[in-house]
Amino acid sequence: MKNNVFKILGIILFCTGIQAQQGFSVKDKVSYKADLFQLNEVRLLDSKFKNAMDKDGAYLLALEPDRLLSRFRQYAGLSPKGKIYGGWEARGISGHSLGHYFTAVSLMYAATGDQRFKERADYIINELAECQTKKGTGYIGAIPDGDKIFDEVAAGNIRSQGFDLNGGWVPWYTQHKVLAGLVDAYTYTGNKKAKDIAVAFSDWIDVKFKNLTKEQF
Repeated sequence: MKNNVFKILGIILFCTGIQAQQGFSVKDKVSYKADLFQLNEVRLLDSKFKNAMDKDGAYLLALEPDRLLSRFRQYAGLSPKGKIYGGWEARGISGHSLGHYFTAVSLMYAATGDQRFKERADYIINELAECQTKKGTGYIGAIPDGDKIFDEVAAGNIRSQGFDLNGGWVPWYTQHKVLAGLVDAYTYTGNKKAKDIAVAFSDWIDVKFKNLTKEQF
């Protein structure tokens, strides 16, 4: 099968080269007639695939957003509404699981139309908005010593041995997951507040680290 794929690819490239020499391209010969379906335009029928998706959805609904939001509220100066989960969430990479969860419920809503997943996304968005407002800078995060780490980095005091940044475990990876979750929530559930939070968060990054050189960043 792999060899056949390479043969077909070779033929395509060869023909493309001949056409280019003769002054016309594949673009001139092929008209655009198709596009990808959006996730909310496709529904799985009864199958092992739908069974897997349903089990995934049940797991997502079994998780408690308040526990994933625990340190976001704590480090924003608000009282947590749930006890933080163990594992990585109780360590220096806390917050990234909420970002993954945020993306998952948003995609699941688009794939199923089940309002329960949109309700989860909306709840998280409202909670993060409250944390962002309380913090007052645009920053949102659940990283232990996050303020100290990012203050040092913004001042040009940058230390790393690979996976750490000023003693924090991959803080930019963690923040990227949160930002990606906000973008996905806006894209797949249509909640405009998610976009507003993401823009304010991005503005914080822009302002906070504006004095760093490109090399430092």
